Amino acid sequence: SGGCCTAMVPAIIRWWVPYGIAGIVDMTNPSASTWFKERLRKMQKDYRIDSFKFDAGEVNYLPSNFLLSRPLDNNNEYTTLYADFATEFGPMVEVRAAYRNQEIPVFVRMMDKDSHWGYNKGLKTLIPTALTFSILGYAFILPDMIGGNGYDGIYPDRELFIRWLEVTAFLPCMQFSIVPWQYDQEVVDLTQRYIELHQNTVTPLLLRYADEAVATGDPIIRPLWWIAPRDETSLTIDSEFLIGDEMLVAPILDEGATARDVYLPPGFKWRDEKTNQVHDGGQTLKDYQIPLTEIAYFTRQNTV
Repeated sequence: SGGCCTAMVPAIIRWWVPYGIAGIVDMTNPSASTWFKERLRKMQKDYRIDSFKFDAGEVNYLPSNFLLSRPLDNNNEYTTLYADFATEFGPMVEVRAAYRNQEIPVFVRMMDKDSHWGYNKGLKTLIPTALTFSILGYAFILPDMIGGNGYDGIYPDRELFIRWLEVTAFLPCMQFSIVPWQYDQEVVDLTQRYIELHQNTVTPLLLRYADEAVATGDPIIRPLWWIAPRDETSLTIDSEFLIGDEMLVAPILDEGATARDVYLPPGFKWRDEKTNQVHDGGQTLKDYQIPLTEIAYFTRQNTV
């Protein structure tokens, strides 16, 4: 509850749309969380809902003078309880806030990305954010919607949507809000192709390294320096990533580009999955050609 002075009123806040309102559920109160769970279960049954997307959960949504059923030593514990609550709703649960919840089996979503190319919440932040989540111990990364959020009527252009699609196909989950048929048949066909690549090539790797993540805490999506910790160049790369220790992904992240430099970490040979050519690690493939419909990815072969 929250209120003014000594009054006790429900914790009502502004939410989402300019004049939207919402109530905060006291997750420290077993009766309140049970009430909320029962309502969600009923809705799940009545409307055959597979699972839920749990937005919010951040403590900044709590009123400034909130009062919970059980006092918290650290207000962030509210987020922990909220994320723990979400785990009860099936294998496809999504949360966007977590605090010391690394052990829960849910997707943790990145905060909203804007529909542009740059480092200001655009496409170029997708890989750094994924790597940050990984190092913090959140292995099951949900990169939010392909193409960005499209807020304020600013939707991704065709090229941006395609490049975003290509990166996301190599991350743990693909999520659509902006749909491919808003563009043309070629984009629809390309989307189907990358969904199949995700399902048939990427997912078996993800599942294998998911087992490892559960057993050891090692991330699924890894920075290059994970396998080359003393290599200074690997320490600086924020436009490539690894799936486990064996697949390296190097997408195009710049508007209008159809080529990029690709760095291969030392200590291994790397097979180009587009050409089957094998390259020595510890080198940069200069001006590597990547047409709009393609993405560069390599598999580790053996120790050099």
